[in-house]
Amino acid sequence: MTYVVKRIDEQMYGCEEPAPGAEVLVDVTLVAPDGVKRVLPYPDAALAAADINEGDTAVLTADGLLKKV
Repeated sequence: MTYVVKRIDEQMYGCEEPAPGAEVLVDVTLVAPDGVKRVLPYPDAALAAADINEGDTAVLTADGLLKKV
């Protein structure tokens, strides 16, 4: 399904830092063409590697990966 990336927010870790070597996750808010919103925890590095930013259109594949359209 195709979505618009509405927001990308850092996850709140509180006073604890992520474990050393752990992936840093962000919350990606996706909006479907019918207006339904979905929030997906996603690795920040994977978003950067795919050049996915707020306002972009992306496809969520069956295996849970976001690909820029």
